[in-house]
Amino acid sequence: MPKIAALHAASWKDAYRDILPADYLAGQVDDDLREHWRNAQIGPQDCVLVAVEDGKIVGFIGVWVRDEAFIDNLHAAPEMRSKGIGAKLMQAAAAILREQGERTAYLHVITENKRALGFYERLGGEVTQTLMRDVFGTPKLHYKVEWRDLSVLASSNRSS
Repeated sequence: MPKIAALHAASWKDAYRDILPADYLAGQVDDDLREHWRNAQIGPQDCVLVAVEDGKIVGFIGVWVRDEAFIDNLHAAPEMRSKGIGAKLMQAAAAILREQGERTAYLHVITENKRALGFYERLGGEVTQTLMRDVFGTPKLHYKVEWRDLSVLASSNRSS
């Protein structure tokens, strides 16, 4: 998981540079995300997929299935964004979830992250709620984005 944690931190440093505190992104984020992945309790229904190019992880998705499928993380290396990696990971995860009998999934996205929100909406996600969530000590307003029918996502040909 160290390579996933490193990619996760690199993605946050780029995508959240105007959203999370600069001092946090300059240091503590690396430790927090290493710890997050070191302690991840990955269950038998959970799904962690990686995208690899030239032997290097260039994207990943982590989905935790408890009462319902929660897409905890989806990230691509900053230099690989807008190349279809995120859409392919979302579609692959949706297909696995459907095979396991899941019909819906949701995620939370920081309201200021307009690029990600647009991406999820293009993949058929719908904003259903606004809520405050803590991001490693920084309270941020989030949208809850839901897929009420994963077959829409699993069969999507959109690759933004």
